[in-house]
Amino acid sequence: MKIGKYFVVPLYEGRILRDGGVSFGCIPRVQWSRLAAPDENNLIPFSLGLFLVQGHGKNMLIDCGLGDKLSDEVEVQEGISRAARIDGLLETVGLDRSAIDIVVMTHLHFASAGGLTRIGEEGALEPTFPRARVVIQQGEWENGIHANLRTRGLYNKENYEALLWHQQLELIDGDLQLLPGLWVHMTGGHTEHHQIVVIDSENEGGIFFGDLVPSLWHLPLNVVSALDLMPLVTMEKKAEWLARAAHNQWVCFFSHDAQVAAAMLSGSVRAPGGLGSEVLLQHPA
Repeated sequence: MKIGKYFVVPLYEGRILRDGGVSFGCIPRVQWSRLAAPDENNLIPFSLGLFLVQGHGKNMLIDCGLGDKLSDEVEVQEGISRAARIDGLLETVGLDRSAIDIVVMTHLHFASAGGLTRIGEEGALEPTFPRARVVIQQGEWENGIHANLRTRGLYNKENYEALLWHQQLELIDGDLQLLPGLWVHMTGGHTEHHQIVVIDSENEGGIFFGDLVPSLWHLPLNVVSALDLMPLVTMEKKAEWLARAAHNQWVCFFSHDAQVAAAMLSGSVRAPGGLGSEVLLQHPA
C-alpha cells in the first residue's frame, strides 16, 4: 500500500489466543462476546502482525513480532499458531534480515519485541537485524529492563538486552521525526511509554496504533485491555488519535486484529454510533 512517499506491507506471523476478559477489560462478557465469540476456555484469537515500511531509501519494521526463540511447547502453552517466521516473511518481499535499516518498537512486550534478538550459531543471543538502529522510548527501555511484579510476565530482557552490547539502540524521549514525514509519538496508556508511528506525506497519512488500539474491537473508548497500565491515558489518547485519523482520512494499521490489517475510519469517536470502518487490507485467514 502506498502512502505518500512510503510503501507499507503487512507481515503476518500467525495468531495468539488471549483471555477475553483480559482483552476487553471492564466490558462484561455478555457484551464483548457479541463481537468476539470465545471458545470453551474463554479465549479469543488475535493476529500477530508487524509492518514493513519502505521509503527514502530505508527499510523499516514497526515492531518485530515473537521471533524464533520460543520452543514449540511454549508456543502451544501460549496459544500461538505459527504461520511464518521473520526470515520467510522478509523473503516474500525480496529482503533479508541485514536489509532492515530501522526497527521502531511501539513497546517491549514479548509479542512485539521477541524478534529483536535470536540465538546465533554459537548459542549466544545476538541482534536479529544486524544493521538496524532500534528506536525505543528511553522510559520503555528502563521499564523493560527493570520490570515490576505486575509487568515482568510481559517483558523478557532476553528479547532486547543484547542490543545494548551491540550498540544498536537509539533511545529517545518523546516525539521525534525519524524520516521526512514519518514520526513517532509517545502516547503511554498500554505501557507508560508506549509510542505510535504516524506517516504524514504528500497529503496522505497512515497511523500504526501498536497496542494503543490493537484491533477494530478496541475502537470504542471504553474498550481497554486489562493489561493497560494507564487505562485512562489509553482512553484519552485513543480519543485524540482516532479522531485525527478519521478526520484526516488516514489509513489505520492494526497489529492484532483477528482479520483486519488496515482500515479507513469514519464518523466520530464520541458519537453514540461510534466509528465506522472500511477494510482495506486483511491478515491471511
